[in-house]
Amino acid sequence: MTDSLAPARPKELGISTWLASKEMDKRDPVSYRELVKRYYSGPAGWFTLLTGWVTGHESLADDLFSPERFDITGCKRVLDAGCGNGRYLRFLQKRADDDAMLVGCDLSPKMLERARRRLKSDRPCLYSADVTRLPFGDESFDALVCGWVLEHLPTIEAGLAELSRVLRPGGKLLVLTTEHTISGAICSRVYHSRTTRRGDLQTAAIRCGLGWHREYWWSKLHRWLRLGGIVVELRKPQREATGGEVPSV
Repeated sequence: MTDSLAPARPKELGISTWLASKEMDKRDPVSYRELVKRYYSGPAGWFTLLTGWVTGHESLADDLFSPERFDITGCKRVLDAGCGNGRYLRFLQKRADDDAMLVGCDLSPKMLERARRRLKSDRPCLYSADVTRLPFGDESFDALVCGWVLEHLPTIEAGLAELSRVLRPGGKLLVLTTEHTISGAICSRVYHSRTTRRGDLQTAAIRCGLGWHREYWWSKLHRWLRLGGIVVELRKPQREATGGEVPSV
């Protein structure tokens, strides 16, 4: 996996806008939420097992969660918000400290069942929950992962604000989301989601008190062809003893 410290705004591609799903525009937030819940509880949720291998996300994720990339060493409370079939919980479980608490949540109970079967472990605590209304207290976690969820929410900020709320100062958040590219637009058609521009995600992160720390790519080929979506590590700044904030490193 390659990485970059500077976010780049992709070129405007009219075909991406034309291809992208319009399902969110057709429905009110409540009915869309129920659509997503039903959709992932059905064959589409099972299909994510296959697409993970086709896109390379399954085989390359081990590198993403390595000490050289999104390192969770020393993190004692880790949440996968929107854990789906447990794809990333597998690697979090592998990399986490032995005494770390691992938690996963998802809107779809069926996806949680798939995650339990896949993980074959009782270690991660799994909850049915909406990422915009997490059942956890403020500053509960040292590290968060939110993969392919923001594109299903009413706004990017709705998700990032809640994730920032449960992340402790100095904590880290790995966001993976569908990018506004041709390949991303095709994915949005399949999963009835929106696409996201990097600049818009960065702006939303800043508004939610999160710093844009480091971008990642699944491989050099993914970066060259602009495939694999947006994968970025965000950081929540530390607080000074006086109550102010200083940038994290």
